[in-house]
Amino acid sequence: MAANKMNRSEINIDESSLVAETSIISRFLNALYAIVLGIVLVQVFYFFTGSGSVIVLYNNILFLTFLGVCSILGWIVGDNFIVWLNDEIGNWKFW
Repeated sequence: MAANKMNRSEINIDESSLVAETSIISRFLNALYAIVLGIVLVQVFYFFTGSGSVIVLYNNILFLTFLGVCSILGWIVGDNFIVWLNDEIGNWKFW
């Protein structure tokens, strides 16, 4: 059964909901912003628990892995991950 080339597809695409592909610079900035927000999130947790400063963690492999995961998710997921990190920081609500 040969397909009829004269028939048009019934698929309708709503072009108003399409977004442009993110640029490399935007992805890089999202990754950097995610790293900064990851540091702030850990610092807020440390402040809340009274453990000290996050500066002592820069030679800790788990902390650096956490920042690496934050940067990768910031690169891939982008704004959704950054908004989630902002919400997590805002959940502490002590300032």
